[in-house]
Amino acid sequence: MNLDKLRLLGSGFTEEEYRLYHFDRLPDIKAAMQYLSHRRNHQIYRPAVNRGAQQHTLEDKWVTQLFLSGLSIPVARTWGLYHPGFGATIDGAAFRTPEDVAAVLGPHLPLRLILKPRGGRKGRNILRADLHPAADGGIGVTVDGAELSLAAFLETLPDDAFGDYDGNYHGWLVQDCLRQHEFLDRINPHTINSMRVVTFIAADDTIGVHLAALRLGRAGGVADNWDRGGLSVAIDVGTGTLGQGLAKPRYGGAWTSVHPDTGERFEGRQLPEWPRVLEVCRRAAAAFSGIRAVGWDVALTPDGPVIIEGNATWGLPVVQVHTKGYLTPEVRAELARHGAYFPEEPPSVPRALLALLGYQWQRSRGPGLLQSIHARLRRPTSGG
Repeated sequence: MNLDKLRLLGSGFTEEEYRLYHFDRLPDIKAAMQYLSHRRNHQIYRPAVNRGAQQHTLEDKWVTQLFLSGLSIPVARTWGLYHPGFGATIDGAAFRTPEDVAAVLGPHLPLRLILKPRGGRKGRNILRADLHPAADGGIGVTVDGAELSLAAFLETLPDDAFGDYDGNYHGWLVQDCLRQHEFLDRINPHTINSMRVVTFIAADDTIGVHLAALRLGRAGGVADNWDRGGLSVAIDVGTGTLGQGLAKPRYGGAWTSVHPDTGERFEGRQLPEWPRVLEVCRRAAAAFSGIRAVGWDVALTPDGPVIIEGNATWGLPVVQVHTKGYLTPEVRAELARHGAYFPEEPPSVPRALLALLGYQWQRSRGPGLLQSIHARLRRPTSGG
């Protein structure tokens, strides 16, 4: 390992981040410190800017949908929360049994629905189901080419949220599968392709947009999640113009200007209704003013932008990879107002070695040492 790489790994970056941000190609190692590492994001950035308990509201997709829709902020149509013990529709009717579900959905067939865990994360366990009248007079469900009765389909759903957020959110959100704008459908019709828009409420309470990216799914997928092989595409925040797309290193990590499944070119094209996208995200951010930094997932439909969900613990790499680093002088100055300081140079080799030993110790048994190291590294100094 060369000494520059050792110093960067000792400053908090992982091997994957080193490859993703191409730190080996930087002419000056100091330029890497403009990037925010996942470790410092988790240990310094988030605790400083998202301090309040309001952030946990966003973990609960059911509550978020009800709250935003109550403020007339556009969200996907939600039929209810299905759960054998706690299920309910948005009108408060029971949504706990196959009979309850049939009574609510039956009059509206056929339907294409998305089911997602109430407290799920990273696109895990999302299901797409087509509901239609069955020959026996009931409701049939098509999932991944398999035909099931409604009762059999619901029986396959676990009762909880698979342990995300300590398994404290019960049930499945049942929503209409959104129709996306033809602009995005031509690029990739295989999934709904959402935008990640990061809003930030500054110390003077103005709401800005720090970062944005378009996520494109792949053929055979249900979600557009970057962790599952999708592309992250740069968005110019000022104009809505698309840049190049990138897969994660474990999926090839190649930059591209066209979608690999459709061959449709996206680089240089402007997203429709970009000003409306920004306006909807700012409205949503104002509704959750106790959380300064939120990553909003937004779908673009024929009727305009729709909020899919908000994330207080939004993934940083999917948007930062399209920049020269999130920690610009302007962002650093704003974060300092909230007590978040980041070094401008990597640590010396001895300090980097000590930090790496601390990381290894934390993974095995001792978090206290690592916390002590980071307390020293986060001091607002620029020395090595």
